[in-house]
Amino acid sequence: MNAITAIYDHLAVALTTDPLLLLASAAATFDPFWDDFEDEIDYETDPLTIGLQVTRGAFPDIYADAIERMRAGAPYAELDRLLCRAISAKGIPLDDIETIGWGIPLVALGIDLEDPEFYAVQSDLLPILTPFGIEIPEGETYRIDVPEAIHRVGSFIASSLHEQNDPALRQVGWLFGWLFSCTGNSLVDYTDEALSEIQPLSWSPEDIAFAVEMIEEANGIMGDAMAGLDVLKTTLDLMAALERHITTLYRELKQKGKLNERSIRLEWTGVDSGAERTAVADPEFLLVRGDAA
Repeated sequence: MNAITAIYDHLAVALTTDPLLLLASAAATFDPFWDDFEDEIDYETDPLTIGLQVTRGAFPDIYADAIERMRAGAPYAELDRLLCRAISAKGIPLDDIETIGWGIPLVALGIDLEDPEFYAVQSDLLPILTPFGIEIPEGETYRIDVPEAIHRVGSFIASSLHEQNDPALRQVGWLFGWLFSCTGNSLVDYTDEALSEIQPLSWSPEDIAFAVEMIEEANGIMGDAMAGLDVLKTTLDLMAALERHITTLYRELKQKGKLNERSIRLEWTGVDSGAERTAVADPEFLLVRGDAA
């Protein structure tokens, strides 16, 4: 046995008998980055390292799984998928690990009624927006003029529907809340551009809990909104009532310059109380929601 081998054996014996060395060995095995990560994320670092830094502080169980796979020789792509799937399972959808370092990724579901691309993609919504006075000009245009009065009337309609006892009518209310950006949920009300101007949420426990709650609420609102669209497009009496109420609100707004919720009460026919429901065959009125997310 040469000197180097003897030293190695001596250290191995010492490691098994000294509690401090055993603790250091365990830390190096199960938490190899314990002394590498700084408090602030270095955006110049590769995405996998950032992902490990985030999960080490926010999701220790995910971090432990990733370290185990790293020690087993898992390739980058496998670790990427592991982190994305595990974080998504926590309630925060993550498709690409490269975005993790900029804060909690949030998806904006809001729309811009002045964007002509919206109407090109969502032509199924035109029949319910036309009564508000939204006109789509012929030919190419950069923006569509949507006066403030349209938003005020749309918001009033949404608020009135939310006050109804019929769950189906409240779902229609969520539909108009989404269309006129007045649901109270930032993910539903904001477009990508608007959301990008807000400081991203950090990976702190408080922000994670808030993000999960907001995402769950947004998903619920969008589910109700799409159900409301189905109700509205198949209930002729409800669509007729909507058109009458829009006319009434514009007249009130023109005469008084405001809409007073205390003095204006809109009557809605309950969907479950015998209102006429007829399937609409017009292809422009069919539900097409492939891009909603």
